[in-house]
Amino acid sequence: MANITVVSKIRFLAGLAPVILLVASPLMALAFLEFGNIPSNIKDEQVAAIKFAEAADAALYQMEWGRFQPDGVQIIVDQQRRFADVLDSAAHRIYTEQQRAKLETLANEAKPTLDAFRHADPHDDAMTAKMRDLHTMVSDLENADDAALEEYSEAVKTRVHELMAVAVVAGIIVPMICFALIWQLSADMRNELRAIRSELENVAESAAAKEPIARMIETIDQGLTRMGFPKPNPMLADE
Repeated sequence: MANITVVSKIRFLAGLAPVILLVASPLMALAFLEFGNIPSNIKDEQVAAIKFAEAADAALYQMEWGRFQPDGVQIIVDQQRRFADVLDSAAHRIYTEQQRAKLETLANEAKPTLDAFRHADPHDDAMTAKMRDLHTMVSDLENADDAALEEYSEAVKTRVHELMAVAVVAGIIVPMICFALIWQLSADMRNELRAIRSELENVAESAAAKEPIARMIETIDQGLTRMGFPKPNPMLADE
């Protein structure tokens, strides 16, 4: 601890704030880049998931409509293919476990139901009920997608608050603390140097201040002058 001088403390405090800013600045830059991508992420992920769920529901309605058309078999096959593609695309836009569970339930129930639907009688009430169940599952998936969008929005708000805290701490609080500590250290050091100047002047004015003590006093006196403590002293009343 003997090597930790006032100068060492001032140097440490003066260097602490830039080091913290040096570490925090790249993190904040990456955070700003991430925030800039949020609108596109919402469009490509959360909003896309909602649209895929809506497309799945539309495909079911098209199947139900198509079985009453002359080329109903082809319409149903095309819409089932579309339905499968939509579910596959939706599987790549999963944000929450609730979405995953709803999508898996829908996919598992849809396969046997739609396979049977191709060959079912258009007036089969049991098949109509099963198709109604699929519509309900799609609605559940849409609700899960809406909830995922809300959860994503809350996560973004949390990240913003964290970034604000980092910016305030790194950019304001730490530099101000370092400034206050440096101010206090420099004030303490100035008081000590004033006392040294006062004692030095007393020694210099005494009859005992002869060679070589006079030369030593002169060297110390010049050093104090260079540090901003010139004569007359000790109070530096005009400062």
